[in-house]
Amino acid sequence: MTLTTSSTPVFDHPDVPAAFEDGLLPISALNAPVLVTFKVWDNPSTSETYQLLWNEVPIGDSELIKAEDKPGDTLELYIPVEALIEGKYQLAYRVTDSLSEEYTDSFPYPLEIDTTAPGYPTTLAPLDFPPAVKDGLTSEELTQLGDVLPGTVHGYSGFAIGDRVRTFWGATEGPGGEVEEDDMEEPREVIIEFPRAFLESLDDFNGPVFYSVTDRAGNISQDSTAIDVLLLLNEPVTDLPAPIIDGYIEPIDHEQAQAGIEVWIPSSDLAQAGDQILLHWGSVPLGPFDAESIGQPIILRIDVAFESIEQAGDDAIRLSYDLSRDGRPIGYSLPLDIVVRARLPVPGDMQRPVIRGASPGATDNLIDENDFERDATAVIAWNPGFSVGQLIQLYWGGQPMFEPPYPISASDVAAARDLNRPVLNSRFRPLGTGTDIRVQYSVTQAGNPNTSRSLEQSIIVRSREELPGGPVGPEAPVFTELNEHGAINPVNGQDGAPVHIAPYLNIKAGDVIHFLYEGFDQLIGGNPKNQWPHTSEPLTEEQTRNGYDLRIPRTVLDATCYGHTEASFSVDSVTGTGRSKRQNAYVDMRVAGVCPAALHP
Repeated sequence: MTLTTSSTPVFDHPDVPAAFEDGLLPISALNAPVLVTFKVWDNPSTSETYQLLWNEVPIGDSELIKAEDKPGDTLELYIPVEALIEGKYQLAYRVTDSLSEEYTDSFPYPLEIDTTAPGYPTTLAPLDFPPAVKDGLTSEELTQLGDVLPGTVHGYSGFAIGDRVRTFWGATEGPGGEVEEDDMEEPREVIIEFPRAFLESLDDFNGPVFYSVTDRAGNISQDSTAIDVLLLLNEPVTDLPAPIIDGYIEPIDHEQAQAGIEVWIPSSDLAQAGDQILLHWGSVPLGPFDAESIGQPIILRIDVAFESIEQAGDDAIRLSYDLSRDGRPIGYSLPLDIVVRARLPVPGDMQRPVIRGASPGATDNLIDENDFERDATAVIAWNPGFSVGQLIQLYWGGQPMFEPPYPISASDVAAARDLNRPVLNSRFRPLGTGTDIRVQYSVTQAGNPNTSRSLEQSIIVRSREELPGGPVGPEAPVFTELNEHGAINPVNGQDGAPVHIAPYLNIKAGDVIHFLYEGFDQLIGGNPKNQWPHTSEPLTEEQTRNGYDLRIPRTVLDATCYGHTEASFSVDSVTGTGRSKRQNAYVDMRVAGVCPAALHP
């Protein structure tokens, strides 16, 4: 069945007690369902229900008229919290006869919800003061202004009648104002007046002045941009000589700031013993300090630490100082304007790069003899401080590897993944090998004179030319006591078989030799019969000159008995592993044609 309605509303609009007269809801009312009231109509029936309409759409619960509800009584419904979002709405209520399903809507009530703070999304402009404020407001200048300092709040986003302006002089709240109808006309501004009595109550004020705006709905803006104001109503001297930075060259970069900056305070006729000096490095106060060398050209040297420079920030920085006596300022210096560029492109520490060779399964930060002839890869861990346009340069043993430096792209920032950049063999190979080659990367940025540098990564680089024995490996070991047939027998092998390993190319103290004796059951060819491995102690300096000697035990020879042996060795060195050629010798340890094992079962 289709519901019907009368064409003309016959019920008065609902009321919202929490709303202002024009239907604006304060934000303080938005955290709970909002009460709506209206009067019971003439001739109500217990078959009738009533429900709220929100832009002509039913919302909330539908209620049934009770027998005790009489014409003129107040009914209550609530706008649900989930409906209370920013916008303009038409609020009404609907009365429905549940038997006939006919309904009638009330006249609408306009309602507005505003949750946007004044000035959003931009920052409120600073208070606009007369030019007299620029270098400090004196008592005479305030008199010329009629003993009232005007401050202009220029129109901002959301500028509206009823907006309330609060001003702050440092931590002290000052006079405020309210946007009125006349203020809405061009040039759209509010004038806040600061009378002499208020300004004098601030004593010798020297600090930030700002304001905030609260609209009628209760939305509070962010604090405006602050403007530094100096009040000189007590007539202190305002032209003390400016502070000095000896040898200052624009700008002060990160390295200079890290070392600290020394600021000199020059002498003046006003300064006396016992006076104190408060230095202002931009917004950061330093001191007070006692004047140390009255009568000298420089009465005080102040070391400004990096932490203070960093706190004040980069860009244009104004230096000045106050001269005080008995706790009251008696003079202010002329300013020294400097430029600081101490901020690094990437704040904080950057992780060490990882260098990977081209071979599958290559060990990180090891370029072995196989990968020395191939391109490598530098893995640079992603840093949230990276931004588009920054340039990355990799240094290998102090030499740049990327030509040109790699620019961080928008896709890099979007992916926020580690960067894998090729390192050309043609660039790192000429730098040679070593066991502690330092690799790091830097980040630079246009307009920033500083360079961010990662922690250093130590890597090992090896080449075939530097392996033990060079590219072809060491020469084969030598059996030093063979008979005329080139064999080991019970006579020359009575105490075992001596072996000599001659000094090989690239031999170093500390090398470790891994010798291997392999016995076979035939004089030529045959099958493996037994093995004897031997590992040396690290070679001494003497052994690097004279070679290394060892002896194959008699028991090992007896186990081979009759056949041949093949001997070889490998060398573990800081420059890598070298493998020798193989040496063959006949083995015949039989006695009267019988193997020793058969003689001694």
